[in-house]
Amino acid sequence: MSRPSHRDDGSVLVIGAGIVGASIGYYLARAGLRVTVLERDFAAGGVTGSSFAWVGLAKSSAQTYSDPFRRGAAEEFGRLERELAAPFGLRRGGAITWEDTEAKTRRFVDAHRALGHRIELLSGEQVLAREPGLRHIPSVAAYAPGDAGIDPTAFVRELLRCAEEHGATVHSGQTALSMLTEGARVCGVVTSDGPVYGSTIVLAAGTAIPGLAASVGLTVEIDASPCCLIRCSTPYPLVKGILSTPDFEIRQLDNTTLIAAEDVPIGFGGNARELAEPTLRALRTQLVGGEQVDLVDAVVADRPIPRGDRPLLGYAEGVSGLYLAAAHPAIILAGAIGARVAQDLT
Repeated sequence: MSRPSHRDDGSVLVIGAGIVGASIGYYLARAGLRVTVLERDFAAGGVTGSSFAWVGLAKSSAQTYSDPFRRGAAEEFGRLERELAAPFGLRRGGAITWEDTEAKTRRFVDAHRALGHRIELLSGEQVLAREPGLRHIPSVAAYAPGDAGIDPTAFVRELLRCAEEHGATVHSGQTALSMLTEGARVCGVVTSDGPVYGSTIVLAAGTAIPGLAASVGLTVEIDASPCCLIRCSTPYPLVKGILSTPDFEIRQLDNTTLIAAEDVPIGFGGNARELAEPTLRALRTQLVGGEQVDLVDAVVADRPIPRGDRPLLGYAEGVSGLYLAAAHPAIILAGAIGARVAQDLT
């Protein structure tokens, strides 16, 4: 791509082209703003590309979706899905989850139902009917029929392509090193290729946000929460939807690729493939055809978790011209984030 221009006082400059930055770039461009998106690597090259990319309610506790912003996220994602032209690996097979005890699973379902969420309680026989490849069947499980998985890299690329169709400019290989100011106002960033200016700067760079904000004396509390994405090859689809159990969290990315998410122990400094071993053992014993699963790779990446575990969206206090954008889980919130930022900036 071409290099970004220098001073451009009429544009919005978005730093980061992961799912948050790509969604913001798309919504702002669609709203008619002049938008430039800068990415240090390539689209979805950070934690987004290593995301399990679960879109739905059964990923988290009911309380997580008790606020209006998160409640509206699924609806906004649906609108976004209808707007994007190219496919982005969406697989709507629902999600089946269960806890280590039946009582916990029932409480999980009851809590979601109390908030009006579309989550059902399945018997073991119903679980097997939906996922016939399971060898170990729980007594009961939660089922979210509307939950889905996407290809996060394809999703980001499509958002950026559509943003460019609406007039946005996207530049990869441009590392933002620090913020530029004029008086008390942020007016751009210093990049590896020189200064780039904008009338409003949107920091959507995940765990890099605190460092960039610190260059203008601003403290932003975002925790780096490591996660491991495991990618395996399968001869054919072993599961139909998303499965989250005490032993693994898995789904098919495509017909011959199965992905799994694994927590990273505090202080872990070993090879990510070590983290994949328990999941691989569980897959090979608990899935029909699991003995044919082969590990392709395992990657550890840092999820940006705003302090307090609530989306960080808004203008920075005490620093004019700077907008902060970070949230987790960002995939399901992508449409809601883009819509909120577009509302705030127009």
